[in-house]
Amino acid sequence: MKDKLRKFFKSTDFYKSMILIVAVLIPVQLSKYLWGTPAIGFSMALGVFFNSLTNIAGSVKHRTYGMLFSVGLTFFATLAMGYAAFSLWLLLPVLAALTFSISYLSVYGFRASLVALSGMFALVISFANEYVQLSVLEYASLVGLGGLWYTVLASLFNFINPKMYVEELLSEALDLTSVYLGIRGKLLTESNNRSSLSQKLFELQAALTAKHETLRNIIFTRRKNSGFSNKMRRELLVFIELVDLLELAIATPVDYEEMDRVFKKKSKEILSFATFIHELAEQFSQISKAIVRSEKVVPNPKIATLLKEIETTVRILSNTNNKHVNEAGVFMLTSLLEYQAVQNEKLKSIERVLNTMSLKNSLGLESRKDTPFLTAPDYGVHKLKSNFTFQSSIFRHSLRLSIVMVIGFLIGELLSFQNSYWILITLLVIMRPSYGLTKKRVKQRVLGTLIGAVFSLGIVYLTQDTFVFGVIAVVSLAIALSFVQLNYKTFAVFITIHIVFVYSLYSSDVIHAIQFRIIDTLVGAVLATFSNFFLFPSWEYMTVDDLILEALKTQQVYLREIYEKYRDKGVTTVAYKLSRKKAFLAMGELNTAFQRMTQEPKSRQKYFNELYKIVVLGNTFLSSLASLGTYVRNHTDVPFLEETEELGRSIKIKLQQATALLKFKPLEDEIVSKEFEDAQKHVEEKFDNRVVYNRNKDQKSSSNSAQETRLVLEQLSYLSNLSQNICHRIEVYQNKKS
Repeated sequence: MKDKLRKFFKSTDFYKSMILIVAVLIPVQLSKYLWGTPAIGFSMALGVFFNSLTNIAGSVKHRTYGMLFSVGLTFFATLAMGYAAFSLWLLLPVLAALTFSISYLSVYGFRASLVALSGMFALVISFANEYVQLSVLEYASLVGLGGLWYTVLASLFNFINPKMYVEELLSEALDLTSVYLGIRGKLLTESNNRSSLSQKLFELQAALTAKHETLRNIIFTRRKNSGFSNKMRRELLVFIELVDLLELAIATPVDYEEMDRVFKKKSKEILSFATFIHELAEQFSQISKAIVRSEKVVPNPKIATLLKEIETTVRILSNTNNKHVNEAGVFMLTSLLEYQAVQNEKLKSIERVLNTMSLKNSLGLESRKDTPFLTAPDYGVHKLKSNFTFQSSIFRHSLRLSIVMVIGFLIGELLSFQNSYWILITLLVIMRPSYGLTKKRVKQRVLGTLIGAVFSLGIVYLTQDTFVFGVIAVVSLAIALSFVQLNYKTFAVFITIHIVFVYSLYSSDVIHAIQFRIIDTLVGAVLATFSNFFLFPSWEYMTVDDLILEALKTQQVYLREIYEKYRDKGVTTVAYKLSRKKAFLAMGELNTAFQRMTQEPKSRQKYFNELYKIVVLGNTFLSSLASLGTYVRNHTDVPFLEETEELGRSIKIKLQQATALLKFKPLEDEIVSKEFEDAQKHVEEKFDNRVVYNRNKDQKSSSNSAQETRLVLEQLSYLSNLSQNICHRIEVYQNKKS
């Protein structure tokens, strides 16, 4: 609990909430003492709040540009709604048009979606302008000025403490890695729970890949712009080890069912591995905490001891004729031991980097070599054009949101709600493009609001002291803003408390405020749920084909780079690492989409079984690719077998056939079948002939090279079979659709 509190109070979310409170209080207090009215300060404070949403991790350039664009957007939205509010017949179309236009900006990615959210908040809260004794232009200008004030202040604090984002992201990545490894350990022993654990593993893999992408963009952009300091070198080294750890994990699949069968009578070997993995995962968790505390990492002596015990056990089993463990079992344990040993080396490397780092250490990389790894945002007009179709989930969401916002406003006006714009705020924060995410947000929002309302009601009955109300309002706002991206339910609890007690400072009828807060939330929740189900619904099966297609395309490129590495024996190129990154990201997005599908109503989970098989095969294929890539990278002396080009070509053609099937443009079956059959038929024969020839020439040296080449050949054969299965499953899936 102590560590969690320490991490919370040292987090960037809490840090940003403190900046926000300072940015709000200064104009409010100055306005009160200089002009005798808080109206000017409150208007600026709203501008601060709107634009604080865009202060997220990223390069200085993107963060600054995003915040400045948000300032302009909030000023325009406030101005437009302020003038439109004088006529209901003008207000409704303006509300619908601006809602659609601003929400549609989300096509440009996550940062753009937060900019759009800022604009939407300005749009909705402009309805509260009637409480401010200022003209529309004055009010909008002060909102814009508040946004600029926050941009300057936030940029200043970010400049003073630039390392905070990276350290927290590294800590989070290490913590996720700890959880990921822990689940892999559970998979060894919890046979009854493997299905849910495997699903959780896919989710964590996607989360880790996304976290690595954010870290990659921040670290490489900083290197590009400001050179290569010792601190940045250390961050980069830890990041590289984390990426390699994930690739190594993906590259080392375990046949758990086969392991259960082989070791069912002698499970202590498996338990020893599970214990080792648990200690390894716990150490990564400790490193994550050490980064937050700015402490040195204390190595765990148990890890080395457990690893030696496992090595001894495996050596004994391999040297004795054990009736309980056959040759296949020894091979499985040996492979798992090699994997754990490399993991341990990665762990020690991270500990060494964090504890001792010499200025003389250098990676020998130039900043320009990092450029391909930076995912440059595409803000071209073509993205707006290409998404302007009902095939786009963002287009559907924007259209749906614009209609529901008008309906919510009319309900509030017709039923004379106290603050009808609270319905719009509820709609704004819980409606998402997908039904599953909206449903999750609805539950969190309603539950959080009810908890916050009950707590507020209890305080009101205990005391009527406005000073206490003021303190609670400030503290609850700080906590709420700290949790806005961490835990939405907690955010809903504290933002409800904040709103109730802020209202209590200006009105004695607090019970009335709590009542309407609950009613507004429930109305917004009902509207959001029904609109996502009935109004231009966007179910995952509608867009999943594009994600499968992207995963297949990136895996083809990854395979090509692996094969070139195997053939040319050169250093690991940027192209190889870039293809690996894209393949991991694409598969992560597909896993996330499938997880969202599981949250949808059963009646809308179309082709669920077919898609599940495709997703599982896709993950298996990527795992096998990573395994092959890791092997050829670490065994550069493996002889290149020219005959494997037939297998490589058959895999390529099968994947091309799979992508063609997704587009309903299949290749000719004769060509695909012939390539696959020829590869399977001839490669084994040619390999055996070559082994015999080499053995006659040099029996001593040929044994190892033949074994190494055999491993590559078997992996390519497995990939070839997987590609055929993927092609078959996609064909079944498409036939069921048509």
